[in-house]
Amino acid sequence: MMFRSYTFSFEEVRPEIPVLMEYLQIPDSESYVLVAEIVERTFDELKDSKEIIGGYRLLDCPEVNVKEGIVNGSSGCLHTGRKISGYMQGADRIALFLCTAGKTFTELSHAYQQNSDFLEAFVVESIGSATVENAMDKVQLYLEKEMMNQGKKITNRYSPGYCEWPLSGQRDLFAYIGDHPTGITINESCLMQPIKSVSGIIGIGDEVRKRSYGCDICNSTSCAYRNIREKNQ
Repeated sequence: MMFRSYTFSFEEVRPEIPVLMEYLQIPDSESYVLVAEIVERTFDELKDSKEIIGGYRLLDCPEVNVKEGIVNGSSGCLHTGRKISGYMQGADRIALFLCTAGKTFTELSHAYQQNSDFLEAFVVESIGSATVENAMDKVQLYLEKEMMNQGKKITNRYSPGYCEWPLSGQRDLFAYIGDHPTGITINESCLMQPIKSVSGIIGIGDEVRKRSYGCDICNSTSCAYRNIREKNQ
């Protein structure tokens, strides 16, 4: 199957203010007033964005080897580590996904940093992080509905760089996804461009299930999946 993609307007995936306050680590509405003008300005800059795009490629999954921490797809092996391969148990297919909020966030942030406007840059970065996760939530929901129509279930999503999957796993992930219209690339350090992008794997099968992210035993406060879990509670 070729890469299935979806494009979103900014209005469709714009962060809600309470969620954005979580990303900005703002404790209350009174403190939020200090950055509200920056948020509104950024929202206005992005209202006509055509760059928010995400999707997935479906692959057969003939084997999951939890002991070795490997998920075997029809295009090759993903060395996800034991934790994520354990979450993939029971999968007979996998969805490899990509999603980006676009390069505008990077351009705005760099412009602010060059002017030493570090607060503005931080706000833009936070809006970008929340936006790409909102877009990927929608992509995952489309996948879930598609699989439900086939009588299948899906897992949560997992990315290189989290849950013991090395960031270097991006190389195989991008190789197995192949051609895609998102415009996302990786550099020699396996970092994605545009920066506000996400990638990873979702398991599909009769017996798989959405497990809660293991945030209670992880000390990372910057993990995207901690933010997802807290947003959905």
